[in-house]
Amino acid sequence: MQNKIIVSILTFFILVDTILIYLALTISPIKLKRNVFTFQYGQVIPTDVSEYVNANQSVLENVKLDLSHVSKEVGTYQASITYFNETQYFEIVVEDTIKPKFQLKKVEWHVQLGETLQAEDLIENVEDHSLTKVYFYDEKSGKKSETKSFEIEGTQIERIIVEDQHGNQSSSLRVKVVVEKNAIAPTIKGIENLEIHVGESVDLYDGVYATDDIEGDITSRLIVDGHVDNQVPGIYEIMYTVSDKDGNTTQVVRTITVIEVEDDN
Repeated sequence: MQNKIIVSILTFFILVDTILIYLALTISPIKLKRNVFTFQYGQVIPTDVSEYVNANQSVLENVKLDLSHVSKEVGTYQASITYFNETQYFEIVVEDTIKPKFQLKKVEWHVQLGETLQAEDLIENVEDHSLTKVYFYDEKSGKKSETKSFEIEGTQIERIIVEDQHGNQSSSLRVKVVVEKNAIAPTIKGIENLEIHVGESVDLYDGVYATDDIEGDITSRLIVDGHVDNQVPGIYEIMYTVSDKDGNTTQVVRTITVIEVEDDN
């Protein structure tokens, strides 16, 4: 009877040892915390193996982390850990789900009738990790535009949004735009008083140009009133006139003097 008890005990310990050896051979001492790790775009991706693996410190010191295929750009990438001859693979996902934030430079803008505004000129302090664009936004139609021309006199409310390269759209901010009739007259430049000799020709348009603060170059609208007789000595006044589309007019008078050539004899 005693021998049977001894044999039973020995058999039990042998079985336990066998199970422990099996577990030691089949169960890895390292375990991934999860199969997919997600990070926001712009966030630093950890390079410490303990961020990805559950294991004791002595094991962690022998685990090799491979992030060579992982990019900081938005996407899904394969990474791995290796402990001696065992490699386990997992995914790192870089995503951008954060909406941009921004501030308006001011809540009210005064523009001239016909003036065009760039949406990006109305804002400041954009907070986002990716490239962004700024739009005027129509909430009813969903239409977005980077610029807007104001052709109707009066006060109107516009909405401004910022959208990043991954499609995240900020909350819209309201800005008041006061459109006023253009009262700034065009500018005529390049006009100087001249002296010429009898018989010398003069081009009344040479070097003269006109610009408008809204329309730009309007030289083609210049009207020249007056005449220079280069055969008759005297003082001639030439009137230059130009108007913008809002009826603002500028006039400049130019004096051209025709001088008789002196005879040295």
